[in-house]
Amino acid sequence: MNFKRRGSRISLYRSIWVPKGPGVTHGHTCQYYVGSICVDATALPSELAVKLSPDECAALERKVLGPAREAKTAELRRAQAREVDPNWRLDEALRLVGEAALRSQADGVMVSRVQALKAAVDKVNTVGDLPEAPSEQAPSDPLGEALNAIAAASQAVRQGRYGRAPDTGFRKTRVFKQWTAILAAIDGAESSLLRALQEAGYATRRKR
Repeated sequence: MNFKRRGSRISLYRSIWVPKGPGVTHGHTCQYYVGSICVDATALPSELAVKLSPDECAALERKVLGPAREAKTAELRRAQAREVDPNWRLDEALRLVGEAALRSQADGVMVSRVQALKAAVDKVNTVGDLPEAPSEQAPSDPLGEALNAIAAASQAVRQGRYGRAPDTGFRKTRVFKQWTAILAAIDGAESSLLRALQEAGYATRRKR
């Protein structure tokens, strides 16, 4: 059985061997038209089935009917998946909203319509987290931070945060040692703030 497609139909031809004999100079194969069937047929029509042998029916099942059924099943699954898929609808909605936004520059849209659109979007069930927007941190200002810290420390001392120094031996207290360290950090060794400012040209060296 041979199958030849013409448009949306498949023609079936039966091959018959014609041997050499009287009036036949050499043996050859002749093809006889049997019938036709739609390319997407999933079952064998009864009027065609009576013309075919079991082997020919099996060949038709293997070549035409089986693949057509598989294609229809796959198409049905795709249609079912599309029916429940919200993503392509959102893609289409996004495209249309973009077009509407462009055209609204010439012909404004009522606020109520936009609010209704936003309300509909809020009802969409989402998964995952939105990407975090990059934080715009102000440039650090160590000098400003130091000034604020000194102001806060002064206020704390005045408000009694560290109490009163003892009448004698105040140089041995933790507060005095911290104050000495602060002085050294501001105006002391080569690593002090004053030396750094002098090197940068923001402060002058004191004359000895």
